[in-house]
Amino acid sequence: MRGPILNLPPQPWAALAVLAALALIGIGNWAIDATPPAPVAADAPEDEFSADRAWATVEAMAAEPHPMGTPAHDAVRDHLVGELAALGFDTEVQTQLARDSGEGDALVRFGLVDNIVATLPGTDPTGTVLLTSHYDSVPSGPGAADAASGVAAILESARALSLEGPQRNDVVVLITDGEEMGLFGAEAYARTHPAGDAPTVVFNLEARGVSGPSLMFETSTENAALIDVFAGAAPHPYGDSSAIEAYRQLPNDTDFTRFQEAGYIGLNNAFIGGASWYHTPYDDTDHLDPASLQHHGANTLGTARALAAMDLADLDTGHDQTFFGFLGLFVHYDDTWNLPLALLGFAAVIAAAAIARARPALSLPRLVLAMLTFLAPVAVSGAAAVGLWPLLQALRPGYGDQYGLLFNRTFYFLAVLAFAVAALTAWYAAVRRRLGEAAAALAPLAWLAVLGTATAVAIPGLSFVFAVPALAAAGLLVAMLLDDRTRWARLVGYGCFALALIPAAVQLSWTANLMEAFGLELAAVPAVLIVLFAAPALPLLTMCRFRLRLVPAAAALTALALVGAGLAFDRFDADHPRQAYLSYVLDADTGTAAWVSTDLDRSEWTSRYVTEDGLEESGLPDAYTDAARPGTGSGPAAAADLAAPTAVFSARTGTSATLQVASARGANTMWLAVYGTVDRAEVVLADGTAAEVPVAPPAEAGDPALIWFYDVPAEGFTLTLHGDVAEATVFDQTHGIEDLDGYTDRPEGLMRSRDRLSDTVTVAAAAV
Repeated sequence: MRGPILNLPPQPWAALAVLAALALIGIGNWAIDATPPAPVAADAPEDEFSADRAWATVEAMAAEPHPMGTPAHDAVRDHLVGELAALGFDTEVQTQLARDSGEGDALVRFGLVDNIVATLPGTDPTGTVLLTSHYDSVPSGPGAADAASGVAAILESARALSLEGPQRNDVVVLITDGEEMGLFGAEAYARTHPAGDAPTVVFNLEARGVSGPSLMFETSTENAALIDVFAGAAPHPYGDSSAIEAYRQLPNDTDFTRFQEAGYIGLNNAFIGGASWYHTPYDDTDHLDPASLQHHGANTLGTARALAAMDLADLDTGHDQTFFGFLGLFVHYDDTWNLPLALLGFAAVIAAAAIARARPALSLPRLVLAMLTFLAPVAVSGAAAVGLWPLLQALRPGYGDQYGLLFNRTFYFLAVLAFAVAALTAWYAAVRRRLGEAAAALAPLAWLAVLGTATAVAIPGLSFVFAVPALAAAGLLVAMLLDDRTRWARLVGYGCFALALIPAAVQLSWTANLMEAFGLELAAVPAVLIVLFAAPALPLLTMCRFRLRLVPAAAALTALALVGAGLAFDRFDADHPRQAYLSYVLDADTGTAAWVSTDLDRSEWTSRYVTEDGLEESGLPDAYTDAARPGTGSGPAAAADLAAPTAVFSARTGTSATLQVASARGANTMWLAVYGTVDRAEVVLADGTAAEVPVAPPAEAGDPALIWFYDVPAEGFTLTLHGDVAEATVFDQTHGIEDLDGYTDRPEGLMRSRDRLSDTVTVAAAAV
């Protein structure tokens, strides 16, 4: 039972032509996915979105870094308030004390935020359309993409909407504060504007790079009507329901997280190209692609118009939709179709297996054994991708400080692709020889069908990733049924099989987007999927006359050559600087100061300051060293004349402790490391404003709880810690180390680390 599954003629050029055509289709799909619409000029009609008009807002916001609590931040806030008021919106700044309870790791955060809320009241509102992005940047960069692009897209859309006069529904422009430090603005707004009977529909804009298309990557639950509106109203709809699951694997949150928790419904959008510039000093107007701004804004304006005019109660459908891009089309359908679609592929696999068994070219034990052995190329490809990142760091240590987001990942992606092909074809050659061609052809399709069916039940929005490529089994089935007919019938059957491979080719190109999103640290995900999506085309190899066993070796050698090409082309230089972390810490109680760095591979410049691995010999307080990231290095520094922060116990019992906390040097950020047992933290401002959060136990017993406060008022704040507090150390922190003795600017080829603690001055003192 080892006969062929198809009597394909020995015509290698025909096989190569089909494979080349499939590759071109995949490349074409990738190119379509990667290309946002061209920017529209400033002289475009007033009712259209123009990236050129919106660019002025980006330039005004991204002149310099403007994290919360800085004068630059306040200047951006005032500019945006003026712009929105000039458009006729009822505009106000809502100052609130926000909180973030962290992720169960004894770290909690507070922040004083200035949210900008601008309202265009509706004529007969059925709810609220909330257009939102954030205006604060990270300390390390000016934030042209993240998120001045989102704010600019919303302001230009608001301008166009305001020209039309009042809409049916209330349109609220919410420009949040403090997103970067803890989603503070969204938390404060959602808490003080709870979801009611009338829906609040959010359209949030973000960026995790500086280029690429605007991807709608996250939705609220029961999104069917929302997806219909987006598909019909956005001029360039682009999204992927599987991205929701992928996004959950990343260490990222956006304001949309807080809005969902509050019961709002809506859509979350971001572009992710050029992620190596994300949160760096080069997230500026020189690197932001105006086409990404155009895509952001055009989709915002179109969707906002539709939402503002409709009865928002109609968005309550009670079910979800699956959606994805396919050769430039935005495909979307109700989740109820996922299981029938998956079962169609499953049935085609079963029917093909039954025909192969009847011929006889297959037995059930051989198919099962082939399916089990198919796990080998999947595992080998995933393991190779996992090992690639440590290998690259060993060959180029500076990669370790890039967070897996390299400037040019193309050759490395192609290397992952080539090695996956090597593992897959090695498996195919072995299984075809020992278990037969039919078993080797049907095993991967069976896995795709099984995964498509399982996810249709458990994770419906992800099912299409497997179920659509599994439809290649239907094409194979048609080819098998026509295989013993006339020559023309056979050609029709072979053509059906080739056409049925197109979805797999499209999905294969989609893995490049995953590499862009995940970076090389999580390259195992696209590697495994490459094996799954490439496998349906394996029967075409039987048309080639060359020895099949040569293909794995050639592919493996190609993978190694591509790794070498990646190292040759992806180099650090003046245009592609590597990140370098450096900060200054002073213990005001002892007068000891140190330079610190978290760099895994310290540059020559960093090594001038940081001379020791670890913090044991730094002389810094235990509260700092216990909270520092493992691997942090240090070096001696001159003690600067800086006033110490203060934390004075004003009350203390066995169950709580109250401290008066302030920064004598006017730092905008403060934090306390607290030893003992802390269950809850409460902050009270001078005007009586209060907020509290629970504090989870530390990951390791004996480690301190960390209480952060951003945009600290000049008069300080009162902190009450509920629990048995043993001792505490207070820190205040400012941005900028340029004025410290001994500091010299980074040389060409280095840039400030995107880490938020880089380039800060921290002063510590024990609480008294």
